[in-house]
Amino acid sequence: MKRLNPYKIGFRTIKTAVGMALGIIIAKLIGLDNFSSSAILVVLCIKHTKVHSLQAIISRFVSCILILILGSVIFSLLGQNAIVLGLIVLLFIPLTVMLGVQEGIVTSCVILLHVFNAKVIDFHLFVNEVLLLIVGLGIAFLMNMIMPSLDNKLEEYKHKIEKQFTEIFYTFSKACFDVNYSVEVPLKEVSTEIQKAKSFAFRDVKNHYVRNENSYYHYFDMREEQLEIIERIQYILKSMESEDAILHRLGTLFAEIAKNVNSNDYTAMRLYSLYELHIELYDQALPDSKEALINRANEIQIVNELERYLQIKSQFGSLKMYHEV
Repeated sequence: MKRLNPYKIGFRTIKTAVGMALGIIIAKLIGLDNFSSSAILVVLCIKHTKVHSLQAIISRFVSCILILILGSVIFSLLGQNAIVLGLIVLLFIPLTVMLGVQEGIVTSCVILLHVFNAKVIDFHLFVNEVLLLIVGLGIAFLMNMIMPSLDNKLEEYKHKIEKQFTEIFYTFSKACFDVNYSVEVPLKEVSTEIQKAKSFAFRDVKNHYVRNENSYYHYFDMREEQLEIIERIQYILKSMESEDAILHRLGTLFAEIAKNVNSNDYTAMRLYSLYELHIELYDQALPDSKEALINRANEIQIVNELERYLQIKSQFGSLKMYHEV
């Protein structure tokens, strides 16, 4: 037997219910014919994000005005019967696709049926339908302006991912002081968290009419890039077979990075430390054994990867959200 989903009333459901009631009340108070249709317009335009809502409202308004003009003209010329109704729909749908307002097809059919059922097609009918659109779409727009903030959820993801990064770097640090220490870290789990966070962050971006270029989405995108580097570092550390002074210094550096995963002022200092380590590595005499040579090559590669890791953070800058946007 199929398991039933839990019964719950979401925020969007509340907005839809309130919007429908308001639409009917206002349309009836104004004295519009077919006032109940304003509720249908509200239902069709309640969306998950503000941007999508605005796009839906514009598409529906344009397509409804188009069908109102088309329907009024053709019905007046050919009569109000089912065959003419089908002909109008046949002509109308490709036109909406051509204009990119096909999202409003269903809404337009409601308006078309009003024209089809009208006893007289005149200016009064046109004004009535336009006012219905303004009431229904206007209330839907106002309802969609009320969106729950995702900031708390995004901050929760941010702290969780930073905590996971911290644990990973502490593990890498221990592995640099003991090559037998396991560097198995939950990279797949971190990747999954980042994808979930990006999904929420994208919704947040769509709730702002002006996009914030330094948004949470860009932050999680930056962490995703860094995670790819972490994966490569893990692979290198697995192949390390012996310890030396340079590896111990890298261990100290990993520990410092772990302490400052969420710091915005730390990157420049560590890039300078890596630059010094680069010079030291290249100035040292060549190793006298194959094992030491492989170790040296791995250490240089780790330094290069760490440099790229820090550069990504440096290019991103700090996370500042502008709630007024």
